[in-house]
Amino acid sequence: MKDGLPKGGAFGMSVSRQARVLIVDDHDTNRLLLREQVTMSGCTPVLASDGLEALHEIHASAPDMVILDLMLPRLDGESVLRKVRANPEFNRMPIVVISALAERARVKRCIDLGAADFIPKPFPPNAIEGRLQHCLSNHSPDGWGPDLFRAREFACEMVSSLGLLCLATKGAPCGSSSAVLELLARFNPETRCHLERTSGFCRVLTAQLARSGSFASVIDDTFIEDFSRTASLHDIGKLAVPDSILSKPGALDAEEHRIMRRHVTVGAEILREIYRRFPNETLFEMAIDLTLYHHERWDGLGYPFGLSGQAIPLVGRVMAIADVYDALRSERSYKAAFSHEKSRDIILEGSGKQFDPAVVAGFLACEREFESLFGNDAPIGAETAHPSARREISVARQLRMTAS
Repeated sequence: MKDGLPKGGAFGMSVSRQARVLIVDDHDTNRLLLREQVTMSGCTPVLASDGLEALHEIHASAPDMVILDLMLPRLDGESVLRKVRANPEFNRMPIVVISALAERARVKRCIDLGAADFIPKPFPPNAIEGRLQHCLSNHSPDGWGPDLFRAREFACEMVSSLGLLCLATKGAPCGSSSAVLELLARFNPETRCHLERTSGFCRVLTAQLARSGSFASVIDDTFIEDFSRTASLHDIGKLAVPDSILSKPGALDAEEHRIMRRHVTVGAEILREIYRRFPNETLFEMAIDLTLYHHERWDGLGYPFGLSGQAIPLVGRVMAIADVYDALRSERSYKAAFSHEKSRDIILEGSGKQFDPAVVAGFLACEREFESLFGNDAPIGAETAHPSARREISVARQLRMTAS
């Protein structure tokens, strides 16, 4: 026993596996104070300054506990709590809310939603240690949900296996985005035709949106070029999905859907890890967003975070239409290929529900270019994976099997 803690640190956890505590507060002083108290309690603090950043961290590398302020930018604490509790993977994660006493009604709602405890502001002495000990002693991470897969750990192993650092030091200039993108293409689990078409669709659609004037302040030539270069990375996270699910001939069951959905978080973490190694390549910021958000829906019923409306980054809203159009037009093991007209009608029906109405309007203005791009590509059924993918995927496959 040392400093009042059980031997091994972090309330009985091994030294090599200290409890990770996510601290979410938009005030620097509060975050630093909480970080100090969490550290003194023998745990590892992880910091976030807004609600959306907190969701990113929870999905990427689930902490053992969350200390959550209610007044946050981008996404308030109550909304974060609702989204976490609605997710079966994290709905038993202990979350302690912090708030001023004047917000008693909000605190009660949070307790009703499943918050484990409440800490009033200003923090009383020793309040944090007591809550940490109570929550971590009564909540085992092994019991949170059906899958303890951690996207960030998988991504770090995957990027290391790709040998990107070796690439940077053997012939290719350090920070060469073209070399990195070429390397990633060899491991992409999607077919070459799908990747090339979706990149073309994104180029056509963003150019149309720029001409329409609605997005002229956001979309310029650099935006269009970077988008078309990185759009092919949108499904790189499917490296974490077992082949049995990717190639299943019928509909996925609920558990398979849950595993499939993690590809957006894994993909974003793979790209984030690459960006850390190549910090001068800012186009990876766009790649991270289009990968993470292309399955969000305008009505808030998408994943991974259930964002809605313009809270979804523009690249995610554009990528969603490009990805869905190609999926509708393509033959799959579980569906026939749809005509351009039927695919267009499905997208139009999803306007204001699945898709941003302004982006749908842009799609309708350039739909013939979409039809032409699809028609000029390889015949249906002739799609193949990248020619090097199956030769070089052995390490990635081993990691994938470990994740499944």
